[in-house]
Amino acid sequence: MRNSHLGKLVLRALAIFSTAIFSTAVFSSGVSAEDVKHVVLISVDGLAASYIDDPKADLPTLRMLAKQGARAEGMITTFPSVTWPAHTSLITGTQAARHGVIGNSVFDRRAGRELVYIGDPELEKADAIRVATLYDVAHAAGLKCGSVIWPCCNGAKSLDWVIPDSNKQPIHDKYTTPGFVDELKQAGIDISELGKWGWDKKRSSIRDDLYTRVTLHLLEKHQANLVLLHLITPDAVEHTFGPHTPEAYKAVAEADVYVKRVWDALQKPPFAGKSALFVTSDHGFAPIDKLIRPNVEFKRLGLIATDEKDQPTRRHAWCVAQGGSAFIYLLDDATRAEQLPRVKAALAKLEGVQQVIEPAEYAALGLPSPAVNHEAPHLILATGPEYSFNGDLTGEVIGPVTETYRGTHGHLPQPAYMHATFIAAGTGIRAGVKLKSLNNIDVAPSIARLMGLKLDGTDGRILKEILND
Repeated sequence: MRNSHLGKLVLRALAIFSTAIFSTAVFSSGVSAEDVKHVVLISVDGLAASYIDDPKADLPTLRMLAKQGARAEGMITTFPSVTWPAHTSLITGTQAARHGVIGNSVFDRRAGRELVYIGDPELEKADAIRVATLYDVAHAAGLKCGSVIWPCCNGAKSLDWVIPDSNKQPIHDKYTTPGFVDELKQAGIDISELGKWGWDKKRSSIRDDLYTRVTLHLLEKHQANLVLLHLITPDAVEHTFGPHTPEAYKAVAEADVYVKRVWDALQKPPFAGKSALFVTSDHGFAPIDKLIRPNVEFKRLGLIATDEKDQPTRRHAWCVAQGGSAFIYLLDDATRAEQLPRVKAALAKLEGVQQVIEPAEYAALGLPSPAVNHEAPHLILATGPEYSFNGDLTGEVIGPVTETYRGTHGHLPQPAYMHATFIAAGTGIRAGVKLKSLNNIDVAPSIARLMGLKLDGTDGRILKEILND
């Protein structure tokens, strides 16, 4: 039954990958895409597509942009639907199997340890991303590019300005563009405390305001051609309170104000008539009530042993949680084939586990096989709303969430609650376009075409129906 359900989801995903369906007529504004000299790509972390038509959400700017330009009812994101893989797909136009960032964290089977992508504490861009990015080809064409806390940008030689998406001061000290902190301070924008603040949720609004001001600085002082801006407050709030709650509505309304500030700047010289704005998100959100701890189950099955401090001393199986999904690794080469059926059967019986996905099904989900990628898991677990996976070694196998963890993502991307936002407006964008759906891998090739760039080897398609060329 589970495999049948997964098959239907895979077929649906493949259909979405191959086409986008119009739900309203389109018309041209008569401006050629060749006139576009400046593009800002904003990702509002956690802004589910469902907010755009929700009457409780105060989003005047986003709705105005949707009417003046193009929008999708929902954008299909990567799987797992988490921040680092999704942002990498947005900027490369490729699936995770090709760009290499397959989870917020993974288990590196060659190194025998977890490898963390979220926060970029270990890898530079050149180590993490295996394909060309939009800003790589823009830079090669002589354009000026900036990244304001966009994931996986540390050490990128093709970015003229970088502020890391990190919660660690040493990372900010090492990878923020030399001289940029002082330049911004002289302009009245103080980013020197970002690393010290970390990802303190109480400071998320202050941080988003700073990130927006930095974006405006890059436009107004440097006339940057391509700016990537990552706004984070909705994600932080929805993790704490859940989606479509009063707190979440306040957070998305705040993000709408920041989008307006960028849009307003693009309507003034020298950007007026030469710029476009893309507003996206990385994933949707689901409410949660219970945690599923596969590592605790593995301890019960004797597949993990721990010491008196509950630190692992032996691991034949290991779970790296991705929120609404989980990567399962079988780490003993000698016994893997024997253990696999036993582990799969035990996990399938756990409350909340909707699907156990095997490597033969990965390609249809945009993921690499463990046979070709040492970070890929041997099984993937998927759940739905109300549940989230957790990598702890202690606690109940199935237990309640805390009062400060009420929402998550990471699920299979096809259900509507996990759909991301896509809106584009400005020069070169047709007005009145409404797509039923598209994929996040379509964003980078479409921006490339809009800017007259060539981004080769993408998995996504150019959204010609929203462009005036």
